[in-house]
Amino acid sequence: MRAHKESHLLICICLFLFSFSSHTSSTSSLFCRLQRQFNLNGMQKFGDVILGGIFEINFFSAFSEHFTSEPNDPICYGFDLVGFRQAQTMAFAVDEINRNSQLLPNISLGYSLYDSCGKLGISFRAALSMTSGRGEPFQLNQSCYRNPPVLGIVGDSSSTRTIAVSSMVSLYRVPMVSYFATCSCLSDRSRFPSFFRTIPSDAFQVRAMLQILRRFNWTWFGLLISDEDYGRHAARSFQADLAESGGGCLAYLEVLPWVNDVAELRRIVSIMKKSTSRVVIVFAHQSNMLNLMEEVVKQNVTGLQWMASEAWTAAKVLHTPSYMPFLAGTLGIAIRRGEITGLREFLLRIRPDNDTLSSQDNNNLVKLFWEHIFQCKFDSPGIEVGEKERLCTGNEVLRNVETEFLDLSNLRPEYNVYKAVYALAHALQDMMQCVPGSGPFKGQSCASLQGLEPWQIIYYLQRVNFSTEFGDQVSFDENGDALPIYDVMNWRWLPDGRTEVKNVGEVKELASKIVDLILDEDKIFWNFESKKPPRSLCSEICPPGTRMARKKGEPVCCFDCIPCSEGKVSNETDSTECTNCPKDFWSNLRKDHCVPKRMEFISYVEPLGISLTTASLFGALLCTIVLGIFTHHRTTPVVSYFATCSCLSDRRQFPSFFRTIPSDAFQVVKQNVTGLQWMASEAWSAAKVLHTPSYMPFLAGTLGIAIRRGEVPGLRDFLLTLRPDNETLGSQDSTLVKQFWENVFQCKFTSSHGELLDGSTSERICTGNEVLRNIETEFLDLSNLRPEYNVYKAVYALAHALQDMLKCVPGRGPFKGQGCANIKRIAPWQLLYYLERVNFTTTFGDQVSFDENGDALPIYDVMNWMWHPDGSTEVKNMGEVKELASKVDHLILDAEKIFWNFESKKPPWSVCSESCPPGTRMARKKGEPVCCFDCIPCSEGKVSNETDSTECFNCPEDYWSNPKHDHCIPKSMEFLSYVEPLGISLTTASISGALLCTVVIGVFTYHRTTPVVRANNSELSFLILLSLKLCFLCSLLFIGQPRLWTCKLRHAAFGIIFVLCVSCILVKTMVVLAVFKASKPGGGGSLKWFGAMQQRGTVVFLTLIQAAICTTWLVTSSPTPHKNTQYHNDKIIVECLVGSTVGFGILLSYIGLLAILSFMLAFLARNLPDNFNEAKFITFSMLVFCAVWIAFIPAYINSPGKYADAVEVFAILASSFGLLLALFGPKCFIILLKPEKNTKKALMGRGTPRS
Repeated sequence: MRAHKESHLLICICLFLFSFSSHTSSTSSLFCRLQRQFNLNGMQKFGDVILGGIFEINFFSAFSEHFTSEPNDPICYGFDLVGFRQAQTMAFAVDEINRNSQLLPNISLGYSLYDSCGKLGISFRAALSMTSGRGEPFQLNQSCYRNPPVLGIVGDSSSTRTIAVSSMVSLYRVPMVSYFATCSCLSDRSRFPSFFRTIPSDAFQVRAMLQILRRFNWTWFGLLISDEDYGRHAARSFQADLAESGGGCLAYLEVLPWVNDVAELRRIVSIMKKSTSRVVIVFAHQSNMLNLMEEVVKQNVTGLQWMASEAWTAAKVLHTPSYMPFLAGTLGIAIRRGEITGLREFLLRIRPDNDTLSSQDNNNLVKLFWEHIFQCKFDSPGIEVGEKERLCTGNEVLRNVETEFLDLSNLRPEYNVYKAVYALAHALQDMMQCVPGSGPFKGQSCASLQGLEPWQIIYYLQRVNFSTEFGDQVSFDENGDALPIYDVMNWRWLPDGRTEVKNVGEVKELASKIVDLILDEDKIFWNFESKKPPRSLCSEICPPGTRMARKKGEPVCCFDCIPCSEGKVSNETDSTECTNCPKDFWSNLRKDHCVPKRMEFISYVEPLGISLTTASLFGALLCTIVLGIFTHHRTTPVVSYFATCSCLSDRRQFPSFFRTIPSDAFQVVKQNVTGLQWMASEAWSAAKVLHTPSYMPFLAGTLGIAIRRGEVPGLRDFLLTLRPDNETLGSQDSTLVKQFWENVFQCKFTSSHGELLDGSTSERICTGNEVLRNIETEFLDLSNLRPEYNVYKAVYALAHALQDMLKCVPGRGPFKGQGCANIKRIAPWQLLYYLERVNFTTTFGDQVSFDENGDALPIYDVMNWMWHPDGSTEVKNMGEVKELASKVDHLILDAEKIFWNFESKKPPWSVCSESCPPGTRMARKKGEPVCCFDCIPCSEGKVSNETDSTECFNCPEDYWSNPKHDHCIPKSMEFLSYVEPLGISLTTASISGALLCTVVIGVFTYHRTTPVVRANNSELSFLILLSLKLCFLCSLLFIGQPRLWTCKLRHAAFGIIFVLCVSCILVKTMVVLAVFKASKPGGGGSLKWFGAMQQRGTVVFLTLIQAAICTTWLVTSSPTPHKNTQYHNDKIIVECLVGSTVGFGILLSYIGLLAILSFMLAFLARNLPDNFNEAKFITFSMLVFCAVWIAFIPAYINSPGKYADAVEVFAILASSFGLLLALFGPKCFIILLKPEKNTKKALMGRGTPRS
């Protein structure tokens, strides 16, 4: 109902506008004349039934359309032998049918064939000539109101031209059977009800292409298409099927220009050259390919695998020595090849004067063919032949010429032409076999040849089913499509330079709609060094152990393969995420499966375990030796300060054992779909039919794009003057106004005989005096004029063009000779000139002008459907969107006034997946659109600082991810610090040891005259105490952040101080041995080597050796501070590298050597007769010293970071405390607690006798 009212309103607007015209002459005589007659290249042959044909016989055409003079007929050039052969194939098929007594007996077929010259306009002219009968040679004596002379058309070769021509001939219901138009859009029966074709649809060609791509695992390819319906529809089908199958991605999609646009072709070829795709698919024609290949050769783009559509698979014009290095190996989809018996003989009979062609002198196509083949010119009136051109005689022998025209080894489009003609002939045959009374038409009647209508042929054509001599079945499905089958062709480049296009398989659609590909891969020629199919992937397959991370802004086939982080695995190819291992499992090295976590403990087979076991066994052996010694000397009391075994409390076994440490025994809508935000196109954004109480709960809040609203002053008053008998309508029968009147007033007009027009008797009769003003109708609601406003502007644009034309001053006009147009004899093309230059402003303030494409200023209103509390609906303007001069879309929107049909009264949130915050990455869900993804937290050490990041980035070496993983923070520096518990403990022990040494020095200084202090060189005792104090203090160099000076000083100081201490002990031991040796007869000479100077000299000499070792070490390869980032990922271990391991080893070895010598000498002096034999304490102290440093080596090697420093500090402190307590503990005990023993007599054993 609304559509009818809108139509009436638009018509009324036109009447309203034309009513103001004052330029119509009432006195001029009315006459009718043919607007224009077309002069086309063609071939005709008369018959009882005429079949039309449209073929591309010339590649190019030239038009002159500047609209300043009458356009000339187009000039066609670039003769195409293949196109002419296709036309001749139709002529042959007609001739063969006429000679066939079984098919259409007593009926002769004729034809009318035209050259389209590759232009839509020329094809359209040919179709008009054939369907209307107004073009040569069909000058009929009868009235034009009769059947079209052509009852079926074979053609066209282009999808674009076929779409246009079929749309026109469908109005006449003339059947059109194409042999080369493949656009899938032509399968739409609602748009093309009379269209058929003997070539498969592009929809199947696309599926066939995808099947070949899948066969060779090509997932990354470029697509080139022609700039017309064939290419665009193929691209649309290709993208749709590709998205549905998920079998790959387009690296690029480019449209090839029709003309030789060098700049555009250079840009396209540059994209191909830069792309990583190795496969190029081309849906275009050979003319497009010729232009493209010129640029491919210039830029030397090799290494591509070309995929050809059927439009250029068999194009021999591309088989040139310059193109084949690039196009060799091409795989293409080709039309099914066939054989046509007798065609060659028919072609050889072609002559310009051959009777088989026609008796009329208008077969100019044959003459053009003859001139092209023999490179001559016919002598025609008005055409001058150049001096260098020879005249055609018509007697040239076609058989003697080597030409592609006679090469019938690869009949493909021609075979489709042949089948198309036979399909029309079989439809006519079935029609002629109809039995009256059993026919398919009204009253079970049959069609007659004399009154044959084209739509009657369509009925039989839909049911055609026959087989050709070549064995192919011909029939059409419900969409007019033939059986889908293609040959797969391969371009072979032979060693001798020749090119061979070889059939390597076929692809067809089975009854189950499954595409079946049969391919002989061994026979395919690959134009690559490997002679194998190329690999064409945007990204290599991600193996197990990695995950795909899509590259932002690129197709889904382009991704990086990111290794799974520690503890995560992926066991599938192209996995989109890594999964965490179970709690007791960990990822293997390849990260492709989980393995049980390794059990870590101190093992007997690892270096640390071996070292500790060795130390343990060595200790046990040493204990056994000591036990043997002590058993032998069991009467000697032993006091332990560290042995805790409870077994030592057995007095029967260890009667002389004591200890100062506790025993171990003490250490015990139908579907009610609400909540949607609708977006309306201009087609329904103002549709009031949807503003119903049942729809508005769902559609309220709709945002839509609407045509620009305008106002037309005076329109309402004009509409109110409408009456069925109004003189403004004209004297002719105003049928539309009467229909409008009947619709508005729900009545019916009577005929001239007083009967109702539709024959009913119950309807109210219209008088024509009804008052339109009293009716509430949408027709008079002019508040929302949108299409009407465009009609208003369109009429005014034409009026302004006429106005400008009338203002033309003769002698200054735009047409030939600076002339002007005559209003009485105006030609449409003259009006076009002025219409292109129209520029005016409407009363509503809108500017009207047209760009170079005939488009007006692009502007739309943005509408919002508001639902008021009272249930009424209002469609309100909320803004506008228009295109600025800079081609940028400009949106003006009053967002605060928009009605949102949600509880929040705010715009809804509509995303497939929420944005991934910083600290996460997007992981696309497999098989879903790119907008659907999961947000995966970044793994340790990786961050993302943007929303919707596609990957997490590694932090720099000295940085680590923060807890949120949204930025990198400096790694924590780990070293043995003064402020941590371990550092505090060691510092306290170090200072305590230094203080204890100071106290002992104080005690010894205060009692320096006593025998205990003076015994065995008190000077060495003070030197030992000083060195021990320095040992305690040098351990502080190992605590705190390592610096260059601390790294150099710590080991040097430690080595020299310990050598000083051990050297003093060694000298002291040697002095003890020398003294007791001198007390024996003949031993007095030994003391002269151990005087005070010799003792000092020995200590200094031994210490200087260590100093030399340290100096050499520091000069050649000194320790340096180092930031170790490898041991821990999240922190930096600051440590001192020893520089030269050999130097450090020599330093420790020298200390160990002196310690062992001291121990051995002290052990030899243990049984010397003396009441206070210091050698025993030296032996014990050296035993402790050696044990500590032997245990130090494996512990130091296996301790990480700061714990290595802690072990070394502990060893220094332990050995220092051992020496201090073992050497000076007993002396301090006598000095402070047993002063009575601090006498010479007591020390010499002459005091109180033993009890």
